[in-house]
Amino acid sequence: MKNIKEEILHQLEQPINDLTAQIIQSEKEFHLKRTGKELNITPHFEKMIRLSLVIDLMKALQNYILPTDNLISFNWYGGPKGIEISAQIERNGEIHTFMTEAITAGGYNIQRFHYRYIVKSKMPRVFGDLASEYVMEQKRLNKVEKMETELNGLKERLEEKQNEFITYSTMSFNELVEAMKEDTMYGWRYKHWMGNGDVEFLEESIKSMKDWHIEWPKRDIKNLTKQIGKLEVKLNNLK
Repeated sequence: MKNIKEEILHQLEQPINDLTAQIIQSEKEFHLKRTGKELNITPHFEKMIRLSLVIDLMKALQNYILPTDNLISFNWYGGPKGIEISAQIERNGEIHTFMTEAITAGGYNIQRFHYRYIVKSKMPRVFGDLASEYVMEQKRLNKVEKMETELNGLKERLEEKQNEFITYSTMSFNELVEAMKEDTMYGWRYKHWMGNGDVEFLEESIKSMKDWHIEWPKRDIKNLTKQIGKLEVKLNNLK
């Protein structure tokens, strides 16, 4: 048997899905107009929008509904600004009625957009704690998003270091000399060698450049691989 918040969300599954789709479409249009590019809608993005709608609703209802209440009747309709509800609940053998009105707040953005629900009822105000479960889930998903962003950044750096290592470690001495000419850090050494023909200086410069572009990336690859492994374990445990 579903508890009251599960039953309410079951009843509201379709309108919440519809509102989620509307918000996503509005955000896509806003993003396209602002940047000229299509917005990438990830499963995480969609889940966060849907979750924010649930949290907004539950935060309003928990001022009047206890988790132990029984849902007697429930009706909803799509108002001009969101989901509007009329319902009856039973508590301690008494029937109570409440209605909600939805008001949009913020803008069409996952970070700003939300609904405010005004509850109309003669029921005494309580603290039913209906929203905490979903707030915790929202925090978890935010943490997952941050960790995934960090992980992607580490993987990009790893790829850069791997490419750098492969590129320079396969170069011949003459190819390294040519590469030094365009190198932002070692270009001045090439000019200096060209000016005086100091072979010892050239060999020293090539050795230094190989340390910078081969040995240092090799160490970075090892460290980044460890960081990525640890972060992937944490992420998998969090999911």
